[in-house]
Amino acid sequence: MISMKVVSYSLGNMEKELWACLEDEAQHLSAFQTYSWAEALNSVGTEPRFVIAIDNKKPLLGLALFRSSLISKTFSGYEAIGPLLCVSHIDASAICHFFSALKRILKGASALYFYWNPFPYLNLDDVVLSQGFLPIPSATFVVDLSPSIESLWKNLEGRARRSISRAERKGIEVVESEKWREWKEFYDLYVRVCHSKSMRPRSIDLHKSVYNYLATKGKARLFLAKYRGEIVGGIIFLVTPHEMMGYEGVSDVRFLKLSSNSAVHWHAISWAKDHGIKNYDFGGALWKLDKKHYLYGIQLFKRQWGGKLRKYNSYALNKLYFIGRTLPLRSSKIRRLYYAMENLRVIKRSDRI
Repeated sequence: MISMKVVSYSLGNMEKELWACLEDEAQHLSAFQTYSWAEALNSVGTEPRFVIAIDNKKPLLGLALFRSSLISKTFSGYEAIGPLLCVSHIDASAICHFFSALKRILKGASALYFYWNPFPYLNLDDVVLSQGFLPIPSATFVVDLSPSIESLWKNLEGRARRSISRAERKGIEVVESEKWREWKEFYDLYVRVCHSKSMRPRSIDLHKSVYNYLATKGKARLFLAKYRGEIVGGIIFLVTPHEMMGYEGVSDVRFLKLSSNSAVHWHAISWAKDHGIKNYDFGGALWKLDKKHYLYGIQLFKRQWGGKLRKYNSYALNKLYFIGRTLPLRSSKIRRLYYAMENLRVIKRSDRI
């Protein structure tokens, strides 16, 4: 297995069928590791790159990266989101060989740093840490969708069930949008809410690319909450047979008492259950409750849906980047400063991925 070849491809020279084969056989697949996601990034000027291990022309391991520029194009590195694509019979020595080769590829590309958020589905700590990667504590709430829909309802906290019932009584209707016109209306609401919170939104170009490259292929779905025909909230989900994950959500502050967000989540959980999806991932959480943390309220909201708090490590290369990445997780003041620097374009992300 150690004789396998690890190679790096740009989107232009990657064989789509090779990556598709890896997607089909992977133990766990995230939408962030699909060829469609790479196409979406490429369309907005963010360079995707595929690192793939091949043995006798058969793909065994793979990780899709994207180039991220912070201060300038000179200070740039690579990031990856989602678990390593890994076929079932791969052993630890092959994975260790893959990450050793990945480090050489990053060095050859003059990457000043590397960050990877793998999600909690494959535990590769021993292998990855042995290669000198630095651990960053991460967590998320994951709802296992294997129980019946009745059991999933019973597993909700009482306040979640009450919020869903309140939304129904108030006349909230949840619908799936398949038209760009409604995606654009959702985006306009999202931008207004971001500006009210002094946050820089993802660009309209990226938003439209998610629609063009993923939604049209069933890999992204937008569920909208409507009140008297008006969009008052919604969530974009990224979808694979393995997981359904919230990508971007928003609620109109004028209608918060209608609990539209709760209605959307329950609708999405029910939809995912009906379509045989394995996990419903809320996409980020704190390791432990901290009333002083700026994410405390969001933590309580995510906890009420009957999911399990899954703790895992993200990984980084470059100690300075590691420090810079972890500081905003610990301090709301530093995070607000980071957002302010983004808004002033002192920190220049190629796009908010």
